[in-house]
Amino acid sequence: MPLAATMKFERTECAMHKIAPWTFPANSGKRPERVDRLKKQPDDLFQEALTYLRESGFRVTKPREVIVRAAISFPGPFHAEDLLARARQNDRLISLATVYRTLPMLLDSRLIRDVELNREHRYYEVNREQSPASFHIVCADCHEVVQVRDECITLRERFLANSLGFKPMKLTVRVEAACLDLLEKGSCSRKSALHLAAKAKA
Repeated sequence: MPLAATMKFERTECAMHKIAPWTFPANSGKRPERVDRLKKQPDDLFQEALTYLRESGFRVTKPREVIVRAAISFPGPFHAEDLLARARQNDRLISLATVYRTLPMLLDSRLIRDVELNREHRYYEVNREQSPASFHIVCADCHEVVQVRDECITLRERFLANSLGFKPMKLTVRVEAACLDLLEKGSCSRKSALHLAAKAKA
């Protein structure tokens, strides 16, 4: 007998979401005007990164400008090799060594932040929002990474840190999860879409 026929899977709702209904996964499509107000525009991110490099005594070279632009263009997590491939679309002479030398500068400038995905590469994402927090759900079935904004987690963890005498500088939450649609229905539209995309690339 299928697992879905013998088990019930609870879909919960946070009481805080009823108080602050704009808290939701970043890609859910709800209340986009709220998200857009919180996000920095690409040109602003680019200028802030270059300003940081100059004020920190680093030379603003053409390869570094290309790498910054390439990093900003990623909508989700990326690793150094991804960044190299994207940067080489505009400058074929950029090397992996240049990317690795530039990444710590971009981390220090807070343009990007580390993402804990427990994979073979070290992952980063652009810090577009005015928040030290980044939340990700990693699907155990299709390995999709879903970026999430949720003020409930931010407020709770900030309160916890403050109560222990700390000021939060960075908050990273990674949730490994099973797909409820796959468990309940035996199929998942995200997994099917990823499979079709992989076949198209092959």
